[in-house]
Amino acid sequence: MIARSRSFLFVFIWFVAQTLVYGQNRDSVKTKPQIIQPYFRNVLKINPTPMLMWSSVRNITFSYERLVNPAQSVVIQLGFLEMPRIFSEDIASLIYLNDRTKYGVNVSFDYRFYLNQRNTRPAPDGLYLGPYASWYNYQFKNNFTLLNTSIVENGKLTGGFNIINLGLTLGYQFIFWKRFSVDLLLFGPSMTIYSGTFRIEGDLNQEQIAQIDQDIIDELLAKFPILGYVLHNGANFSTGYRMRFGLGFRYSIQFGIHF
Repeated sequence: MIARSRSFLFVFIWFVAQTLVYGQNRDSVKTKPQIIQPYFRNVLKINPTPMLMWSSVRNITFSYERLVNPAQSVVIQLGFLEMPRIFSEDIASLIYLNDRTKYGVNVSFDYRFYLNQRNTRPAPDGLYLGPYASWYNYQFKNNFTLLNTSIVENGKLTGGFNIINLGLTLGYQFIFWKRFSVDLLLFGPSMTIYSGTFRIEGDLNQEQIAQIDQDIIDELLAKFPILGYVLHNGANFSTGYRMRFGLGFRYSIQFGIHF
């Protein structure tokens, strides 16, 4: 009788233990987010945002996104920039710009985490966030002729700007018909390093350089306030290198092919 009771107790304990384990496993399956396997792992995109901002068809930027697992991806972006004309042809009634050369590039790297607990479709469709780093470089060279002189005298106005961003991205990418991508980068705050160089070469005295400086500062502040802030330090900025730390922001819309 005692043996039977012990056997019954053992079976009962085993049954309860198995029931508890099964219940825990079932609950863990319910609470664990299900990661949906992606249809494809690549997206090739074009970014028309610089074209829309600066009204130039020569501003063209491409990006490539690659899923490294079902919920994460890396994005590399590379583009050519052509900013609108910064300075007018006549500066401070002292020099006249007669030959302009300008170009720029941008490079960025993103690492995205797709929020599969909220997204109902496989990545890269859905809400994402992650860190990013970007670099913008713009160079210009302008030849000029001195005004109000009895002889023809020429000079050069050259410079460049660099913007380095380290920040976080929040965005949403739509994949339509498993092939067509619309990527909306909604929020991209960053810590930013602004730097630039500016140089005037020509037969000019310090008073003339100061007048040119002030005219250029006024134009920069009117069109690109941050550039005026970076290059101007309360004195002539026509020579040397300037650097400032500040805050930046990033947003864009991109269209692409998912394959």
